[in-house]
Amino acid sequence: MGYKLTYFPVRGRAEAIRYILKDNDIAFEDRRVTFAEWTSLKPSVPLGHLPIMDFGDGLVLAESVAILRHIAREHDLYGSDNKEKALIDQLADTVADLGANILSQLLFQKDEAVKAAFMNELPKALAKFEGLLKSNSGGSGFFIGNKICWADYTVFYLLDNLLTKNPNVLDTVPLLKGFHGRIAARPKIASYRRTELFQKSPATGPEAMATGKN
Repeated sequence: MGYKLTYFPVRGRAEAIRYILKDNDIAFEDRRVTFAEWTSLKPSVPLGHLPIMDFGDGLVLAESVAILRHIAREHDLYGSDNKEKALIDQLADTVADLGANILSQLLFQKDEAVKAAFMNELPKALAKFEGLLKSNSGGSGFFIGNKICWADYTVFYLLDNLLTKNPNVLDTVPLLKGFHGRIAARPKIASYRRTELFQKSPATGPEAMATGKN
């Protein structure tokens, strides 16, 4: 029995999971539930929110980062030693912090002036990621070590989401822009992003937001 990912018909918190699975040829069922289906499904879901992943061996996990970490452990995508694992965790936590701020400011903030001020300050936050990337072999590869890790997919999704809001958002951080381009060009990711399913899936939506997860 293979992996089964359950989430809404949007990209949201499940998209980095989809990327890591697609990019590494890990077979999975991509179950996308409507809000109407979610109402009846919710009582049976661990922790009461999506995404969830059934790993087919009796393990069902909620929380996107926990899912990504387990996939990484199972498929050698968590660095080569404990030092790299620690740096990967640091990167992932930094992504989560910025992602939460972006969510609150760009999706739920009603004051357009506040949104504009946040976007003006965003290059400073992105510069921190630029520095982390540059510290690893000059920034021409991945964030940690010499092979892709699970946190690289979370950075890619964060940058991709920002680009849907502002196509010029990475112009001040050329290394990050190059990183985004390299990940987008990986054959299996590029193939997935050309599919109708991907093209028609919004970055987030009311179904996901109604759960407090998106």
